[in-house]
Amino acid sequence: MTRAGKIVALITVGTVVSVLAAEVRACFIRAPLPVQVWADHIRVDIVDNVAIKTYDCVFKNPNSQAVVGGECFMELEPGTFVDKMSVTVDGKEMQAEILDVKKANEVFQDIVRRGGSPALLEYYGNQLIRTQVPRIAPNGTVRVRLTYTTTLKPQGGLVRLRMLNTNPKTLMQKLDSASIEVNIRSRQPIQNIFSPTHPVQIVEKPDWDVCLQWSQRDYLPKHPFLMYYQLSPSDVGASLIAHRDPDDEGSFMLMLSPSVPTPERREPLAPLPKDVVFCVDTSGSMIEGSKMQQAREALVYCLKHLRSGDRFNIVDFSTEARAFRDRELVAFSPESQRAALEYANNLHARGGTAIEEALAKSIELLKGSDRLKMIVFTTDGLPTIGEREPQKLLQRVTELNGQGIRLFCFGEGIDVNTRLLDALALENRGETDYILPEENISERISRFFDRVGTPVMTNLQVRFEGVAVSDVHPRSTPDVFQGEQLILYGRFRGAGKGKVVVSGVWDGAQRELAFDVEFPDVTDDDRHSFVPRLWAGQRVDFLLREIRKQDKPEQELVDEVIRLAKRYGIVTPYTSFLMGEDLFHIKPPGFYRGRVLERAQIDVAPGTAPMLKREIVEGAKDQAANRRSNAAGNFDAYEAQIEKQLQAEGRKDASSLEALRSIGSRTFYKRGEYWLESEYDEAKHGELIDVEVGSPGYFELIDRDGRLAKFLALEQLIFNVEGRWYRIQRKRG
Repeated sequence: MTRAGKIVALITVGTVVSVLAAEVRACFIRAPLPVQVWADHIRVDIVDNVAIKTYDCVFKNPNSQAVVGGECFMELEPGTFVDKMSVTVDGKEMQAEILDVKKANEVFQDIVRRGGSPALLEYYGNQLIRTQVPRIAPNGTVRVRLTYTTTLKPQGGLVRLRMLNTNPKTLMQKLDSASIEVNIRSRQPIQNIFSPTHPVQIVEKPDWDVCLQWSQRDYLPKHPFLMYYQLSPSDVGASLIAHRDPDDEGSFMLMLSPSVPTPERREPLAPLPKDVVFCVDTSGSMIEGSKMQQAREALVYCLKHLRSGDRFNIVDFSTEARAFRDRELVAFSPESQRAALEYANNLHARGGTAIEEALAKSIELLKGSDRLKMIVFTTDGLPTIGEREPQKLLQRVTELNGQGIRLFCFGEGIDVNTRLLDALALENRGETDYILPEENISERISRFFDRVGTPVMTNLQVRFEGVAVSDVHPRSTPDVFQGEQLILYGRFRGAGKGKVVVSGVWDGAQRELAFDVEFPDVTDDDRHSFVPRLWAGQRVDFLLREIRKQDKPEQELVDEVIRLAKRYGIVTPYTSFLMGEDLFHIKPPGFYRGRVLERAQIDVAPGTAPMLKREIVEGAKDQAANRRSNAAGNFDAYEAQIEKQLQAEGRKDASSLEALRSIGSRTFYKRGEYWLESEYDEAKHGELIDVEVGSPGYFELIDRDGRLAKFLALEQLIFNVEGRWYRIQRKRG
């Protein structure tokens, strides 16, 4: 678990570290007083794979009386070549040296042997930059600024950056602030820009092809910042990242995206023309508050952001469904836009809710189209006219839509049927979102249309040749919109070279591309060990959707959700109970099935109490957001969902961040004094090999495989090493 630029502090070597076992801080001090890493701000400027990295870090002395000074260590990944390095402390240039992996490991082991916390072993196997930090006044701070130049080495055209691992996640101490900015300029087209750990924003910046930014106050560094981008001369690029542990199937993540414009090619793939029907609820309930006015504003925004070549229509519905133009789509033009805007501004709330008729009319308008077809459907209530039974309504829409229409659903307020809207969208290659009464409808829908209003690759099909793959998610290959990319997750058996063949429509024509890929037999490092967890998140989401479709879910689906949730520490609104103390205890048959069904089957119905209605819609909204985060591969969504669900259940004293750690491809749960690996079963694995922290046997484990050090950073744990179960514990006495 590394990053170029991790900071820890160590006070003079001669001081005894007796207090560290009692209270360990993120900065390791060889003195009885702590020093905190207070802020970490990173900028990376990359020009044709030559990177200038600047780390601006603040140390804080939280002691009210003592003055503290020491040594600052900044971490580098193994093999990093550093050139033109400079270090300043509060503006004064300081001497610095680089410790190679061997010397750095000696530092880590020496800390543990002297009774210091094993937490630093999380960074075992990396180089270190060492410099002196002058004495810090009581309650004072000192700013350390490191700048160096290094050459990035693409692997298979893929460049990887790893940063912001300031505090060991085994300790979980927050920073006052953290930020990252990555600027890239390249003569080769840039593709597949992706962070599996942090929600980055891509912004425009003069003189740079790409600028990514992320920042947060009061930041808890659960994961180091990871980022990938690909360099390729083609208009469309594909990157495959794979990880495989011994004696297990492998997991992969396939990223596909168009090139980002560069000085060599200033134009991205041209947006494809689309056909879109805006299906808008104008029933009487929309008169509440400002819902109708906001719905008009959202529709006006979407109409103003249509493009030349698009075709559109508006279907508004209350007791019956009406259309802006009967029986046809309208070609976008200034004249048709003006007429549509006038129509939108004259919409008023009245009558019942004829959802069946409205969706049938919208689908009929899109029949015969050979381009991307989408319906943007908004409603604030349950159907009151026509078919009212959700399952029959879903079946009716599925029967009508045999032509690949994407259905995007927005539920407004707390009287919507979340199961119906989720099913309508997911069965018709779309998305759902929910807008609570206090939220702005027009703002949410306009943000959505900014994203999906510019398709660049549609009707995509992906096949793999040469290696057997399975459980690929999402099951239906999504479209690619401007500024986005397609990410597929799956499992594989076998190993070796293969091909990924992608077909679909882009640049105005039906096209096909083949990409060479390689699947590893066994992964010899943990650079991509996050991939199995991301795949499992997609798999669990798929299984939960299948469970919700069934009146009586198949037990094997429920069992698979439980197994994956436990193995990878994944939480959804339906499986949050797995984080409880009952996780490692045997429950009566049907227990888990009941708990899953409890959350999966409940929904809004006439007579439902308002508080329960809101809870159901909030849960559906969280699930939709979590689904989008899963699709984007964002680690933080999992922990955020855990915390939110535990609080919703009134368990505010239970912190998931204290009870759960995901390290590499493994997950650990805190039970009593020990961290237990997720697959540990006391009944099956009763015979444990006891090893004391800092003993010869302890360091023999590290010498056998340096990657085990990041697990040993948890200090007291039970885990598997090559099929044998070890119990690591502190020295007795």
